[in-house]
Amino acid sequence: MLTGLIIACEDVAGGAGLRAELPVAGQTVLEQQARLLIEAGAERIIAIAERLPQGLAAASARLRRDGIVIEILRRVDEVAQRLRPDDRLLVMGDGVVTDTGAAERLLEAAPPAILTIPDAPDTRAWELIDASARWAGLLLVDGELVRRTARMLGDWDLQSTLLRNAVQAGAERVPLEPGPLLAQVADPAAALATEQAISQAAVRRPTGLLDRWVFDPIARALAPRAMAAMIDPAWLRGGASALLMLAALSFIGGWRWPGLVLAMLSGPVDVLGRQLGALTMRLRKDHRRWMQLRYGAASAALLALGWNLRDFGWGTLVLAAATLGGMTALLEHQRWIGKPTRRPGWLAEPDLLIWLFAPFAAFGWWPTGLAAQAALAFASLLAVQRLTRRQS
Repeated sequence: MLTGLIIACEDVAGGAGLRAELPVAGQTVLEQQARLLIEAGAERIIAIAERLPQGLAAASARLRRDGIVIEILRRVDEVAQRLRPDDRLLVMGDGVVTDTGAAERLLEAAPPAILTIPDAPDTRAWELIDASARWAGLLLVDGELVRRTARMLGDWDLQSTLLRNAVQAGAERVPLEPGPLLAQVADPAAALATEQAISQAAVRRPTGLLDRWVFDPIARALAPRAMAAMIDPAWLRGGASALLMLAALSFIGGWRWPGLVLAMLSGPVDVLGRQLGALTMRLRKDHRRWMQLRYGAASAALLALGWNLRDFGWGTLVLAAATLGGMTALLEHQRWIGKPTRRPGWLAEPDLLIWLFAPFAAFGWWPTGLAAQAALAFASLLAVQRLTRRQS
């Protein structure tokens, strides 16, 4: 079993509070570390903190709401009591912020193993372990080494002592290749710089023409402010689905344009939520759940619009159902057969179908807009079938 161990004892340089409480990318350092450990495969997470300030307690509560349980312990011997000698521990140094690439690189080795960076003028802030290498903030050890360290620790620093014991035990040196984000957050200025680095490294790939040229630039412009305000991505993902449900109610109530505007707004709100979710390392299962909810809400809005337009004839409801059938077939084909290696930007997706409707609605051609949506859905299905057949 892989256990994540977070060191959260150091105070902020020149200020009050712990490094683990500093805000980075819309969450605390502790939350960022915990999410990384879960993404890396940790089955449980332990944090050692000599005191439990309000910021750390609040961070733990937010993680728990997201289904991540973290034990915060005060003493090293309490950590040792919870470990078996053969347990694997992925240790994250105090205030260390990185990404899954660094963790996965270290997990390829057998414990004990140390992630290292070269000794150079720009790495002097990292702890020196020999004449040519410095510790990169991640350490892979077994439970026995932690228990042995706990027995000898006394008043010594856990992080440095555990590192020295790993070195003395002949730990493998795993050099960190260029690429993964690596930062040491010791003060608010370092936290801000790390947040900017995370933003630049992001993350989310646009899925189509509308996403690439409209939604993604909006999300990238708003993401820094949303992170500074520590907005939970779940509020945005849920809000996007709520806008679609309000659109469905508007269509049922006979308010076509208000419903269409609400549906169009749901796209950029959802993309901003996805951007924040990627930056803050929200779990992939959350993304699937939100996508399923939003697809369901979009389907309800489309059927409600088809029902609203029945004064043009019941064929509008048939067109709405045809679009849903084409999109369902497209999604199931990609799920079971596979996605094309190169995805054309014009392929149908909920937001593109919604925004495609706007120019037709502007001229009062509401049924024609439904027909255009159905045509795009089936054209996309045929294109994906052809492209995946060529790959096989």
